[in-house]
Amino acid sequence: MGLKGEKNGPENLNISNPWGEFQQVDIKGDIYKQIFKYSIFPKIVHDMDMNIIEVNDSAIEEFGFSRSEFLSKSIFDLHTKDELEHSAEVLKIMKEKQKLSAETKFRRKDGSIFFAEVTPCSYMLGDKPLIHVYIQNITERKQEEKKLQELHAALEVEMDKVELNAKQVEIKNKELEEFAYVAAHDLKAPITNLTVLINMINTENISKSEDILLFNKLKNNIEQVHKTVFTLNDVINFKTTLKDKKERLDFESVFNEVGQSITEQLKSSNTTIDVDFSGCSEIDYPPLHLKSVIQNLLTNSLKYKSADRELKIKVKTTLVNGRICFTIEDNGLGFDDKKYSRKVFGLFKRLHTHVEGKGVGMYIVKSIIQAHGGSIEVKSKPNKGALFTIYLNNGKN
Repeated sequence: MGLKGEKNGPENLNISNPWGEFQQVDIKGDIYKQIFKYSIFPKIVHDMDMNIIEVNDSAIEEFGFSRSEFLSKSIFDLHTKDELEHSAEVLKIMKEKQKLSAETKFRRKDGSIFFAEVTPCSYMLGDKPLIHVYIQNITERKQEEKKLQELHAALEVEMDKVELNAKQVEIKNKELEEFAYVAAHDLKAPITNLTVLINMINTENISKSEDILLFNKLKNNIEQVHKTVFTLNDVINFKTTLKDKKERLDFESVFNEVGQSITEQLKSSNTTIDVDFSGCSEIDYPPLHLKSVIQNLLTNSLKYKSADRELKIKVKTTLVNGRICFTIEDNGLGFDDKKYSRKVFGLFKRLHTHVEGKGVGMYIVKSIIQAHGGSIEVKSKPNKGALFTIYLNNGKN
Protein backbone atom coordinates (compact mmCIF):
# COMPACT_ATOMS: atom_id res chain seq x y z
CA MET A 1 0.00 0.00 0.00
CA GLY A 2 3.05 2.29 -0.12
CA LEU A 3 3.12 3.06 3.64
CA LYS A 4 6.26 4.54 5.11
CA GLY A 5 8.45 3.14 7.86
CA GLU A 6 9.75 -0.37 8.43
CA LYS A 7 7.78 -3.20 6.89
CA ASN A 8 7.76 -6.91 7.22
CA GLY A 9 10.62 -8.17 5.02
CA PRO A 10 10.26 -11.23 2.78
CA GLU A 11 12.17 -13.30 5.28
CA ASN A 12 9.61 -12.51 7.99
CA LEU A 13 6.51 -12.69 5.79
CA ASN A 14 4.02 -15.26 6.95
CA ILE A 15 2.18 -16.70 3.92
CA SER A 16 -0.87 -17.37 6.11
CA ASN A 17 -0.99 -13.66 7.07
CA PRO A 18 -2.97 -11.63 4.45
CA TRP A 19 -1.81 -8.34 6.06
CA GLY A 20 1.88 -8.86 5.38
CA GLU A 21 2.23 -5.58 3.46
CA PHE A 22 0.83 -3.47 6.28
CA GLN A 23 3.09 -1.23 8.35
CA GLN A 24 4.22 -3.06 11.44
CA VAL A 25 3.31 -1.30 14.67
CA ASP A 26 4.99 -2.25 17.92
CA ILE A 27 2.11 -3.30 20.14
CA LYS A 28 4.22 -2.75 23.24
CA GLY A 29 4.98 0.85 22.29
CA ASP A 30 2.81 3.97 21.96
CA ILE A 31 0.41 2.86 19.20
CA TYR A 32 -0.98 6.31 18.36
CA LYS A 33 2.45 7.88 18.24
CA GLN A 34 3.54 5.21 15.76
CA ILE A 35 0.45 5.80 13.59
CA PHE A 36 1.32 9.50 13.54
CA LYS A 37 4.95 8.74 12.68
CA TYR A 38 4.24 6.32 9.84
CA SER A 39 1.24 8.05 8.24
CA ILE A 40 1.61 8.33 4.44
CA PHE A 41 0.43 11.96 4.65
CA PRO A 42 2.66 14.71 6.07
CA LYS A 43 1.62 15.86 9.54
CA ILE A 44 2.91 18.76 11.57
CA VAL A 45 2.09 19.82 15.14
CA HIS A 46 2.68 23.44 16.13
CA ASP A 47 1.75 25.76 18.98
CA MET A 48 -0.37 28.91 18.81
CA ASP A 49 2.74 30.95 17.97
CA MET A 50 3.20 28.76 14.86
CA ASN A 51 6.36 27.15 16.25
CA ILE A 52 6.75 23.55 15.06
CA ILE A 53 6.98 21.04 17.90
CA GLU A 54 6.52 17.72 16.05
CA VAL A 55 6.56 16.26 12.51
CA ASN A 56 6.15 12.79 11.06
CA ASP A 57 8.32 10.90 8.57
CA SER A 58 6.16 11.86 5.57
CA ALA A 59 6.58 15.56 6.35
CA ILE A 60 10.36 15.10 6.52
CA GLU A 61 10.31 13.35 3.15
CA GLU A 62 7.95 15.88 1.50
CA PHE A 63 9.73 19.04 2.67
CA GLY A 64 13.30 17.73 2.69
CA PHE A 65 14.15 19.13 6.14
CA SER A 66 15.55 16.96 8.91
CA ARG A 67 13.56 16.62 12.10
CA SER A 68 15.94 18.93 13.99
CA GLU A 69 15.66 21.54 11.20
CA PHE A 70 11.87 21.35 11.37
CA LEU A 71 11.84 21.85 15.15
CA SER A 72 13.81 25.06 14.75
CA LYS A 73 11.28 26.53 12.34
CA SER A 74 7.91 28.21 12.37
CA ILE A 75 5.03 27.30 10.06
CA PHE A 76 5.54 30.72 8.49
CA ASP A 77 9.02 29.59 7.40
CA LEU A 78 7.44 26.84 5.27
CA HIS A 79 5.06 29.09 3.38
CA THR A 80 5.73 31.14 0.27
CA LYS A 81 5.68 34.90 0.82
CA ASP A 82 2.33 35.34 -0.87
CA GLU A 83 0.78 32.84 1.55
CA LEU A 84 1.98 34.40 4.82
CA GLU A 85 -1.06 36.63 5.24
CA HIS A 86 -3.39 33.74 4.47
CA SER A 87 -1.58 31.56 7.00
CA ALA A 88 -2.03 34.23 9.66
CA GLU A 89 -5.76 34.40 8.87
CA VAL A 90 -6.02 30.61 9.27
CA LEU A 91 -4.31 30.83 12.66
CA LYS A 92 -6.75 33.55 13.74
CA ILE A 93 -9.71 31.37 12.74
CA MET A 94 -8.24 28.33 14.49
CA LYS A 95 -8.25 30.24 17.79
CA GLU A 96 -12.04 30.11 17.58
CA LYS A 97 -12.68 26.91 15.62
CA GLN A 98 -11.74 23.32 16.27
CA LYS A 99 -10.87 22.51 12.64
CA LEU A 100 -11.12 23.76 9.08
CA SER A 101 -9.90 22.98 5.57
CA ALA A 102 -7.93 25.31 3.28
CA GLU A 103 -5.62 25.36 0.28
CA THR A 104 -2.14 26.86 0.48
CA LYS A 105 1.40 26.70 -0.91
CA PHE A 106 4.58 25.44 0.76
CA ARG A 107 8.26 25.81 -0.09
CA ARG A 108 10.56 22.80 0.28
CA LYS A 109 14.17 22.94 1.45
CA ASP A 110 15.39 22.82 -2.17
CA GLY A 111 13.21 25.85 -3.03
CA SER A 112 10.58 23.97 -5.01
CA ILE A 113 6.95 24.83 -4.30
CA PHE A 114 3.94 22.56 -3.98
CA PHE A 115 0.23 23.14 -3.52
CA ALA A 116 -1.43 21.52 -0.55
CA GLU A 117 -4.78 21.03 1.04
CA VAL A 118 -4.37 21.46 4.78
CA THR A 119 -6.69 20.42 7.58
CA PRO A 120 -5.63 21.99 10.87
CA CYS A 121 -7.30 20.66 14.05
CA SER A 122 -6.94 22.24 17.49
CA TYR A 123 -6.25 20.22 20.68
CA MET A 124 -5.48 20.92 24.33
CA LEU A 125 -2.42 19.23 25.76
CA GLY A 126 -3.05 19.81 29.45
CA ASP A 127 -3.44 23.58 29.57
CA LYS A 128 -1.49 24.17 26.33
CA PRO A 129 -3.36 24.59 23.02
CA LEU A 130 -1.82 22.85 19.99
CA ILE A 131 -2.68 22.58 16.31
CA HIS A 132 -2.26 19.35 14.36
CA VAL A 133 -2.00 19.95 10.59
CA TYR A 134 -2.84 17.22 8.10
CA ILE A 135 -1.22 17.99 4.70
CA GLN A 136 -2.13 16.54 1.30
CA ASN A 137 -0.08 17.42 -1.79
CA ILE A 138 -2.52 18.57 -4.50
CA THR A 139 0.01 19.99 -6.98
CA GLU A 140 -1.04 17.66 -9.81
CA ARG A 141 -4.69 18.49 -9.25
CA LYS A 142 -3.97 22.22 -9.28
CA GLN A 143 -1.92 21.88 -12.46
CA GLU A 144 -4.80 20.02 -14.13
CA GLU A 145 -7.22 22.69 -12.89
CA LYS A 146 -4.97 25.37 -14.38
CA LYS A 147 -4.87 23.53 -17.69
CA LEU A 148 -8.66 23.24 -17.66
CA GLN A 149 -8.98 26.95 -16.89
CA GLU A 150 -6.61 27.80 -19.74
CA LEU A 151 -8.52 25.53 -22.09
CA HIS A 152 -11.80 27.04 -20.94
CA ALA A 153 -10.43 30.56 -21.49
CA ALA A 154 -9.14 29.59 -24.94
CA LEU A 155 -12.50 28.01 -25.74
CA GLU A 156 -14.31 31.18 -24.68
CA VAL A 157 -12.06 33.22 -26.96
CA GLU A 158 -12.80 30.88 -29.87
CA MET A 159 -16.51 30.94 -29.06
CA ASP A 160 -16.42 34.75 -29.07
CA LYS A 161 -14.74 34.61 -32.47
CA VAL A 162 -17.35 32.17 -33.76
CA GLU A 163 -20.15 34.35 -32.39
CA LEU A 164 -18.61 37.44 -34.00
CA ASN A 165 -18.17 35.64 -37.31
CA ALA A 166 -21.74 34.36 -37.11
CA LYS A 167 -23.02 37.89 -36.57
CA GLN A 168 -20.94 39.16 -39.48
CA VAL A 169 -22.22 36.37 -41.70
CA GLU A 170 -25.77 37.12 -40.59
CA ILE A 171 -25.30 40.80 -41.45
CA LYS A 172 -23.80 39.95 -44.84
CA ASN A 173 -26.58 37.47 -45.58
CA LYS A 174 -29.16 40.08 -44.67
CA GLU A 175 -27.44 42.61 -46.92
CA LEU A 176 -27.36 40.08 -49.76
CA GLU A 177 -31.03 39.22 -49.23
CA GLU A 178 -31.95 42.91 -49.26
CA PHE A 179 -29.88 43.43 -52.41
CA ALA A 180 -31.47 40.41 -54.09
CA TYR A 181 -34.93 41.62 -53.13
CA VAL A 182 -34.30 45.16 -54.41
CA ALA A 183 -32.64 43.92 -57.60
CA ALA A 184 -35.32 41.35 -58.37
CA HIS A 185 -38.12 43.76 -57.47
CA ASP A 186 -36.68 46.66 -59.48
CA LEU A 187 -36.18 44.45 -62.53
CA LYS A 188 -39.83 43.37 -62.62
CA ALA A 189 -41.15 46.61 -64.16
CA PRO A 190 -38.62 46.98 -67.02
CA ILE A 191 -38.79 43.26 -67.84
CA THR A 192 -42.58 43.44 -67.91
CA ASN A 193 -42.39 46.48 -70.19
CA LEU A 194 -39.95 44.70 -72.51
CA THR A 195 -42.26 41.68 -72.68
CA VAL A 196 -45.25 43.89 -73.54
CA LEU A 197 -43.29 45.83 -76.17
CA ILE A 198 -41.86 42.71 -77.83
CA ASN A 199 -45.35 41.24 -78.09
CA MET A 200 -46.62 44.44 -79.66
CA ILE A 201 -44.19 44.15 -82.57
CA ASN A 202 -45.85 42.76 -85.69
CA THR A 203 -43.47 40.27 -87.28
CA GLU A 204 -45.36 40.61 -90.58
CA ASN A 205 -43.62 43.96 -91.02
CA ILE A 206 -40.23 42.28 -90.84
CA SER A 207 -39.27 41.25 -94.35
CA LYS A 208 -35.84 39.70 -94.00
CA SER A 209 -35.63 36.15 -92.66
CA GLU A 210 -32.43 37.04 -90.82
CA ASP A 211 -34.26 39.82 -88.96
CA ILE A 212 -37.11 37.48 -88.06
CA LEU A 213 -34.57 34.98 -86.68
CA LEU A 214 -32.90 37.69 -84.59
CA PHE A 215 -36.28 38.94 -83.38
CA ASN A 216 -37.31 35.45 -82.25
CA LYS A 217 -34.00 35.00 -80.40
CA LEU A 218 -34.51 38.38 -78.70
CA LYS A 219 -38.06 37.42 -77.73
CA ASN A 220 -36.94 34.07 -76.29
CA ASN A 221 -34.20 35.72 -74.23
CA ILE A 222 -36.60 38.33 -72.87
CA GLU A 223 -39.06 35.59 -71.90
CA GLN A 224 -36.29 33.67 -70.16
CA VAL A 225 -35.17 36.74 -68.20
CA HIS A 226 -38.82 37.46 -67.37
CA LYS A 227 -39.25 33.93 -66.00
CA THR A 228 -36.00 34.11 -63.99
CA VAL A 229 -36.75 37.49 -62.43
CA PHE A 230 -40.28 36.56 -61.44
CA THR A 231 -39.09 33.20 -60.08
CA LEU A 232 -36.48 35.02 -57.95
CA ASN A 233 -39.23 37.23 -56.60
CA ASP A 234 -41.28 34.14 -55.73
CA VAL A 235 -38.31 32.59 -53.90
CA ILE A 236 -37.54 35.81 -51.99
CA ASN A 237 -41.19 36.25 -51.05
CA PHE A 238 -41.34 32.64 -49.90
CA LYS A 239 -38.27 33.08 -47.67
CA THR A 240 -40.13 35.78 -45.75
CA THR A 241 -42.46 33.00 -44.53
CA LEU A 242 -39.69 30.94 -42.91
CA LYS A 243 -40.61 32.33 -39.49
CA ASP A 244 -44.31 31.50 -39.78
CA LYS A 245 -45.96 30.12 -36.63
CA LYS A 246 -46.30 26.39 -36.17
CA GLU A 247 -49.56 24.50 -35.88
CA ARG A 248 -50.40 20.91 -35.00
CA LEU A 249 -50.89 19.26 -38.41
CA ASP A 250 -52.12 15.83 -39.45
CA PHE A 251 -49.90 14.32 -42.15
CA GLU A 252 -52.73 12.49 -43.88
CA SER A 253 -54.93 15.59 -44.07
CA VAL A 254 -52.13 17.75 -45.48
CA PHE A 255 -51.13 15.02 -47.94
CA ASN A 256 -54.72 14.64 -49.18
CA GLU A 257 -54.99 18.42 -49.62
CA VAL A 258 -51.80 18.45 -51.71
CA GLY A 259 -53.00 15.43 -53.68
CA GLN A 260 -56.23 17.22 -54.61
CA SER A 261 -54.26 20.17 -55.98
CA ILE A 262 -52.37 17.89 -58.41
CA THR A 263 -55.16 15.41 -59.15
CA GLU A 264 -54.94 15.81 -62.92
CA GLN A 265 -51.18 15.21 -62.93
CA LEU A 266 -51.60 12.05 -60.87
CA LYS A 267 -54.36 10.72 -63.12
CA SER A 268 -52.64 11.49 -66.41
CA SER A 269 -49.43 9.81 -65.26
CA ASN A 270 -51.26 6.73 -63.94
CA THR A 271 -49.33 7.01 -60.69
CA THR A 272 -49.68 4.60 -57.76
CA ILE A 273 -48.96 6.08 -54.31
CA ASP A 274 -48.44 3.94 -51.20
CA VAL A 275 -48.84 6.04 -48.05
CA ASP A 276 -47.97 5.06 -44.46
CA PHE A 277 -48.25 7.67 -41.71
CA SER A 278 -48.63 5.15 -38.88
CA GLY A 279 -45.07 5.75 -37.64
CA CYS A 280 -45.83 9.41 -36.94
CA SER A 281 -49.22 10.90 -37.72
CA GLU A 282 -48.77 14.52 -36.57
CA ILE A 283 -46.24 17.33 -36.48
CA ASP A 284 -45.97 20.94 -35.26
CA TYR A 285 -45.12 22.84 -38.44
CA PRO A 286 -46.20 25.92 -40.40
CA PRO A 287 -48.98 24.70 -42.76
CA LEU A 288 -47.56 26.44 -45.83
CA HIS A 289 -44.16 24.85 -45.27
CA LEU A 290 -45.36 21.27 -44.88
CA LYS A 291 -47.61 21.61 -47.95
CA SER A 292 -44.71 23.04 -49.95
CA VAL A 293 -42.34 20.23 -48.92
CA ILE A 294 -44.82 17.49 -49.80
CA GLN A 295 -45.99 19.13 -53.04
CA ASN A 296 -42.48 19.81 -54.35
CA LEU A 297 -41.36 16.26 -53.58
CA LEU A 298 -44.45 14.74 -55.23
CA THR A 299 -44.27 16.91 -58.35
CA ASN A 300 -40.54 16.18 -58.56
CA SER A 301 -41.32 12.45 -58.77
CA LEU A 302 -44.04 13.14 -61.36
CA LYS A 303 -41.78 15.27 -63.55
CA TYR A 304 -38.96 12.78 -63.64
CA LYS A 305 -40.88 9.53 -64.05
CA SER A 306 -39.60 6.90 -66.42
CA ALA A 307 -41.36 6.40 -69.76
CA ASP A 308 -40.66 2.66 -69.52
CA ARG A 309 -42.83 1.91 -66.46
CA GLU A 310 -45.73 3.15 -64.43
CA LEU A 311 -44.73 5.53 -61.66
CA LYS A 312 -44.86 4.16 -58.13
CA ILE A 313 -44.33 6.41 -55.12
CA LYS A 314 -43.92 5.34 -51.49
CA VAL A 315 -44.45 7.89 -48.73
CA LYS A 316 -43.75 7.12 -45.08
CA THR A 317 -43.24 8.88 -41.74
CA THR A 318 -41.32 7.56 -38.72
CA LEU A 319 -40.02 8.87 -35.42
CA VAL A 320 -36.23 8.53 -35.07
CA ASN A 321 -34.65 9.63 -31.75
CA GLY A 322 -37.31 12.28 -31.28
CA ARG A 323 -36.95 13.55 -34.86
CA ILE A 324 -39.78 13.24 -37.37
CA CYS A 325 -38.55 11.52 -40.53
CA PHE A 326 -40.45 11.85 -43.83
CA THR A 327 -39.37 9.62 -46.73
CA ILE A 328 -40.52 9.58 -50.33
CA GLU A 329 -39.29 6.96 -52.79
CA ASP A 330 -40.04 6.57 -56.48
CA ASN A 331 -39.03 4.34 -59.38
CA GLY A 332 -38.41 7.19 -61.80
CA LEU A 333 -35.42 8.24 -63.90
CA GLY A 334 -33.08 8.70 -60.96
CA PHE A 335 -29.56 10.13 -61.22
CA ASP A 336 -26.00 9.55 -60.04
CA ASP A 337 -26.13 10.69 -56.41
CA LYS A 338 -22.33 10.58 -56.11
CA LYS A 339 -22.10 13.35 -58.71
CA TYR A 340 -25.28 15.33 -58.23
CA SER A 341 -26.52 14.90 -54.63
CA ARG A 342 -25.69 18.57 -53.89
CA LYS A 343 -26.63 20.01 -57.26
CA VAL A 344 -30.18 18.67 -56.99
CA PHE A 345 -30.88 21.16 -54.16
CA GLY A 346 -29.30 24.18 -55.87
CA LEU A 347 -31.23 27.21 -57.11
CA PHE A 348 -32.03 26.99 -60.85
CA LYS A 349 -30.33 23.56 -60.98
CA ARG A 350 -31.94 20.84 -63.10
CA LEU A 351 -30.55 17.37 -63.77
CA HIS A 352 -33.02 16.49 -66.54
CA THR A 353 -33.76 19.22 -69.08
CA HIS A 354 -36.25 17.34 -71.28
CA VAL A 355 -39.15 18.38 -69.02
CA GLU A 356 -40.44 21.83 -68.14
CA GLY A 357 -39.17 23.24 -64.85
CA LYS A 358 -37.59 26.21 -63.10
CA GLY A 359 -35.10 24.43 -60.85
CA VAL A 360 -36.35 25.99 -57.62
CA GLY A 361 -38.61 23.34 -56.06
CA MET A 362 -35.91 21.30 -54.29
CA TYR A 363 -34.10 24.51 -53.30
CA ILE A 364 -37.26 25.66 -51.51
CA VAL A 365 -37.64 22.25 -49.84
CA LYS A 366 -34.09 22.37 -48.47
CA SER A 367 -34.53 26.00 -47.32
CA ILE A 368 -37.65 25.04 -45.35
CA ILE A 369 -36.04 21.96 -43.79
CA GLN A 370 -32.91 23.83 -42.70
CA ALA A 371 -34.97 26.70 -41.28
CA HIS A 372 -36.55 24.19 -38.87
CA GLY A 373 -33.24 22.59 -37.85
CA GLY A 374 -33.82 19.54 -40.02
CA SER A 375 -31.84 17.88 -42.78
CA ILE A 376 -32.42 16.25 -46.15
CA GLU A 377 -30.45 13.65 -48.08
CA VAL A 378 -31.03 11.68 -51.27
CA LYS A 379 -29.97 8.28 -52.56
CA SER A 380 -30.38 7.59 -56.26
CA LYS A 381 -28.98 5.71 -59.24
CA PRO A 382 -29.67 6.28 -62.94
CA ASN A 383 -32.93 4.60 -64.01
CA LYS A 384 -33.39 3.22 -60.45
CA GLY A 385 -35.48 6.00 -58.95
CA ALA A 386 -34.70 8.15 -55.94
CA LEU A 387 -35.17 8.04 -52.17
CA PHE A 388 -35.41 11.34 -50.30
CA THR A 389 -35.00 11.14 -46.50
CA ILE A 390 -36.10 14.29 -44.71
CA TYR A 391 -35.77 15.00 -41.00
CA LEU A 392 -38.38 17.72 -40.64
CA ASN A 393 -37.17 19.01 -37.28
CA ASN A 394 -34.28 18.83 -34.85
CA GLY A 395 -36.12 16.79 -32.23
CA LYS A 396 -36.25 19.70 -29.76
CA ASN A 397 -39.60 21.10 -30.72
